[in-house]
This record gives sequence, C-alpha cells and structure tokens, in this order.
Amino acid sequence: MKNLPISVIVPVKNMDKTIEACLKSIVNNNPAEIIIIDGKSRDKTLSIARKYTDKIFSDEGRGPSYAHQLGAEQASQQYIAFVDADIVLPAGTLSRMLIELEFYGYADIQALWHAASRSTYWDRAQDWHVRTFQSRKNGGLSAALLKKDIVLDIGFDSSLRARFAGFAGDDYDFMLKLAKHGYTSGNSSVVVYHHHRADFRSVMKRQFQLGRSSPYLMRRHGLYHPGLWSPLAMVYWIIACIVRGKPWFAPYFIMAWGVQTAGLLKGFTELRYEATILGL
Repeated sequence: MKNLPISVIVPVKNMDKTIEACLKSIVNNNPAEIIIIDGKSRDKTLSIARKYTDKIFSDEGRGPSYAHQLGAEQASQQYIAFVDADIVLPAGTLSRMLIELEFYGYADIQALWHAASRSTYWDRAQDWHVRTFQSRKNGGLSAALLKKDIVLDIGFDSSLRARFAGFAGDDYDFMLKLAKHGYTSGNSSVVVYHHHRADFRSVMKRQFQLGRSSPYLMRRHGLYHPGLWSPLAMVYWIIACIVRGKPWFAPYFIMAWGVQTAGLLKGFTELRYEATILGL
C-alpha cells in the first residue's frame, strides 16, 4: 500500500506505558514517516520508539512549543499530523482526515476523542468533558492534521514555555494565531482513543499546569478569553453538568478548576516576578 504524504510527529516524555500502542496504530495508518520529539525521557520511551523509527530528536527540555516547531521543521512531507503519545489511531484514520481536510478547506482538522477506558470516575468525567468541549469547539493539536506550509507560516513560539513550569497551553496559543491569520479549523468525523490521566493526582497536576500557563497566554492574546479564567470556566461547566443531566460530574469540575485557579494565581505571581526582578 502506498504511503500517505504525511509526516506524523509525536512529542513524548516518559510515556512508555502508552507509546507502543500509539506507534503501532500510526504504522498501521501508512504515513510516509514518523518523527519522535523527545523531552528528555528517563523511562523506556526511547527504546520503544527506536523500534518504529530512526527519526528521533530531542527538544532539550525546552517544552511542547519547541517540540512542535522542531518536528514541523524536520518533516519532509506536505502534510503534518501531530499525535499525542497517549492516542491510538484506528486503521484508516489519517487517510479519512486527509480527505476531510481537503474537502472542507480546513487549515487544521482534529479527530474526535473517546476514552480508551471508562473504568474510573476520572475516566468518565474527562471523557464527557472532552466530548462536550469538542461539540462546541473546532480544531486542536492532540490528534490533528495540518498542511506543513501553514504550520511553518504560523509557527510555534518556544519562548512561551513558562520559566517555572512546563508550558501547557501551546495548542491554545497556536489555534488563536491560526484564527487571527484567517485560517479555519474543524473536527473530523474520525474517532481516536485517548488514554486519559485516570488518577486524581495526575488529573490535578495537569489542571495546575493549565492554570499556571494562562497568564502567559493572556499576556500574548489579551485578557478577554473566558476559557483562560478558571473561575468562569468552572461556573460554566457546573451549569453544563446540571443542564445536560450529568450532575455527578460537577465535583470533577469543582476540584479541577479549583486547582486551575491556584495555578492561575501562581502564574500571575511568576509574571510579576519576571517583570520586577528579571526585567522581562
């Protein structure tokens, strides 16, 4: 079977529990190449990755924006697929997304997520959150297909990596820039499977990072993005739980967005420190 003109870029860091299933699924989709951008993994991630590709590069610990940009620059194909290392692609995913990208004229098309497991409360809550979010927002970078020339034109800004925390909002930043340049994004009809962070500690750590990154995004794109203000987002999602008949998910949003708010305050403190002490 002829390979698709797609370079699949997989940013990774300590993902040995999910990377093999991810890479197997990518190989089964017949892309022209797979590119791994490693964030200084300390587990078995790289030894597993080497079984599937020799195109492995390090982001030198500079964060996801740098990793995405480096991957795009290393890509040899006309199209780029960004795939997170905890995503599994069913057969035919990339070919279907390529057809839809061209048919609708999108600059970015994002596959729909379903949870790979719904065995815990956290699995079910995150699955419902993602499905509901994708029903009202288009595009993304977790399992996305884009044209290489557009990616390089917009670019990822590696300076966005917070100096005191791993930056967690480069996808949000890229999508805002994409829209400002007049490009449109959409959701594919294709469903992929995501291994959510299924324990309380992992979920809360991720939410804290998201909140901590929000002030950096506000500095770049302005304050008027409600999704960056975690207290407003928490109110919205609690109301959504009630209106949509899912009140049992409200504790998830109360805890998650409470932790995001703590991260938000930490981020503002760090920005003030940079401005007053570091002179940035």
